[in-house]
Amino acid sequence: MNLLLYLPVVIPSILILFSSLTVLFMDKDDRGYQASVGLTAGTLLVSLAILGISLVLKLYGYSIFTGSLYLDVPGYLLSIVTLVGTLIALAGLGGHMRDWKTRSSMLSLMMLTDLGVIYMSFAYDVLIILTGWAISSAATYAITMLRKDRKSVDAGIKYLILGLVSSSFMILGFAAYVVATGTLSLAYSSLSYPDLLVLGIALLSMSFLFKIGAFPFQGWLPDVYTMADRGSISFVSSVGKLVGIVPLLRILTLGDPSYEEEIAVIALFVTISILSMIVGNIVAYSRSDVASILSFSSIAQVGFILIGFAVIQVNTALAEAGIFTQILAYVIAQAGLFNFLGHLEKLTGTTNLEGLRGLAKGDRALAASSSILLLSLLGIPPILGFWGKLFLFESAYSLPWLVVIAVINSAASAGYYIPVIREMFREGSVKVVKSGERDSVIIAAVLSIVVGILAPLVLVVFG
Repeated sequence: MNLLLYLPVVIPSILILFSSLTVLFMDKDDRGYQASVGLTAGTLLVSLAILGISLVLKLYGYSIFTGSLYLDVPGYLLSIVTLVGTLIALAGLGGHMRDWKTRSSMLSLMMLTDLGVIYMSFAYDVLIILTGWAISSAATYAITMLRKDRKSVDAGIKYLILGLVSSSFMILGFAAYVVATGTLSLAYSSLSYPDLLVLGIALLSMSFLFKIGAFPFQGWLPDVYTMADRGSISFVSSVGKLVGIVPLLRILTLGDPSYEEEIAVIALFVTISILSMIVGNIVAYSRSDVASILSFSSIAQVGFILIGFAVIQVNTALAEAGIFTQILAYVIAQAGLFNFLGHLEKLTGTTNLEGLRGLAKGDRALAASSSILLLSLLGIPPILGFWGKLFLFESAYSLPWLVVIAVINSAASAGYYIPVIREMFREGSVKVVKSGERDSVIIAAVLSIVVGILAPLVLVVFG
């Protein structure tokens, strides 16, 4: 047994688990809290470096732990996205939650969420998905309520209750999946009951699409994103989405799908993709609160991501490239923009469009950075979001009518992204105030530009 083959997963696992427990005991005063934040950031950076180096060294294409985990390129990239999103959220949260009594718990739960998503990213077995889902889902429910103010708790309870309902669909889905394939492995090669597998995929999709916030499973999303603490939502709205995206991607790509399954997947995800884009756009148009605009626009953004899922079994490489790039763009932008709203709310007392006035004159760096993130979601080149949408549209070339609908919806989203940018350039009085949230927005914007320039290399990685 070559122990080197286990290191890409084992070292980050040990580091994250150890640190998630250690921060709970380190935070006894402000100095201890700063050390806890430093330990969390250091753990995430080291884990990110290990995964990156392992990917460069091509430590993939094999299974470990008796076939429970399978190391592959998509797994590495999804794990990297998870850690990048967490670091951006942490940059804003570090100072923001200084006065929280639950601040050390937040650091611990963020790392545990990452641990669950990383294991799901390499999952090769139903039990790994269930375990990773349980860890990461429970953590995100708690994170939503961790501020312990009335609005956060109300939003978190709604999120939790609906999450429990969706989890029941996941259990039923996996039961049907295991009976249909005759194995716990995600890499099935023969089917005992093809129709039962289609039912299982449908039930699993319902469960994971709830976590993603796609229409019509988005009932929890607007309240959670607008009522809960902005710092908490910078993490839940970005990394929290991966809790649904990652397992769904593993389930749809590792097996040997039947013709019936391919047709069912195309029909299901095309329908939900179109509805998510249209409903998200229409409702976002009617909002004047930026947090609400971002809430409903995230539903539309999920619609674009689901284009890749619709064709994942017929054009796997290009669809995976599009999904990964768009997820990265979305996670970076969403984490940065909710930290931006947290900073703005402290400056002006509101997140309505009127509160943005004067920002371009008073704080040019913040205005420029937040504009870049909004334009990334809109899909303007050469920012990262442009490449994500381009790859997704290319992957669906066999469904040209779907691409046309997606392009129209992408253009329509300018109707609510551009007004947010426009308000920053109107007359008003906003001064420069340094904060961790402000720094995280700038970091996210720089990443969106730099990674956007390098994004075409993603196609090389995916062959």
